[in-house]
Amino acid sequence: MAAETDILLETGTNELELIEFSLKYPDTYGKMIYQSFGINVAKVREIIRVPQITKLPGQHETLLGIFKLRDELIPVMNLADWLYHYKERDDKQKLIVTEFNALKVGFIVHDVERIHRLSWMQVESPDNINDLDFDNSSVVGLIKSQEKIILMLDIEKILAEINPDLGINAMSDKIIQADTERKILLAEDSVTIRNMLTQKLRAAGYQIKSFHNGLAAWEHLQELAVSIEDPGDIFQTYDLVITDIEMPKLDGYSLTKNIKTHEKLSGLPVIIFSSMITDDARHKGESVGADAQFSKPQIDCILDSMEEIIKKRDEKIVAV
Repeated sequence: MAAETDILLETGTNELELIEFSLKYPDTYGKMIYQSFGINVAKVREIIRVPQITKLPGQHETLLGIFKLRDELIPVMNLADWLYHYKERDDKQKLIVTEFNALKVGFIVHDVERIHRLSWMQVESPDNINDLDFDNSSVVGLIKSQEKIILMLDIEKILAEINPDLGINAMSDKIIQADTERKILLAEDSVTIRNMLTQKLRAAGYQIKSFHNGLAAWEHLQELAVSIEDPGDIFQTYDLVITDIEMPKLDGYSLTKNIKTHEKLSGLPVIIFSSMITDDARHKGESVGADAQFSKPQIDCILDSMEEIIKKRDEKIVAV
């Protein structure tokens, strides 16, 4: 089954194509529970039958091994084992081959259901659920569909926990000392990535104000725009915006487009920082006016470019 659809989403319309898949696991009474999950079509390369898998010595307990796909060796993970400690396998299972953070990983799931086309406004943030600890959760979004709830997984977090060398926290300790007055707005839905990125940027001397989704960041910027008269006044509050792409309510492409088409905010530099940045997808960020794009977890690349982007902005202001 190919992941591609006949519908091409226009960048900046705040739309999402989601592949729904299911995992099964037994409850405390032994009854099988089937839970629906979702993953962005843009992260899926193929959906295939589970191939022959080669187990590697010393591998993480939730990794099943590797398989060969067109001369590439791709690691395979059993999602039900990771989430529910359920290891049983059956012939109905499928393998979703994903690509994100410049990596390819295969995830075994119970079955693949369908593709949904929806708005990010339909994706609820788990932060809205009271009394639950989502700092350690692998869920970044919830979608109510046909009397069931589809959970969007933070697969980057899952992979980073299996192999910490792939996470932002494992990046080099390289520190670029920024101007202590530099102020950054950060929009990132993953608690793990948001905290790690905030820690890295603060260590470099930046002042950070973060938001857990694009809509919250945009509403904040709109309020600021009302209070200023000259477009240059926004730089008294922020020097630059860093945004993820996948976020509940408003995605990073739409946030960037909103900023770049606003009469008072258009000069605000925007860096897109996402696991979905590939050579093929880079034109999407360019089409909405992003000043730079980096794939997670390339935090050092952001640190290298931020001051250069801000200085170019300052030069334009002086020239005007």
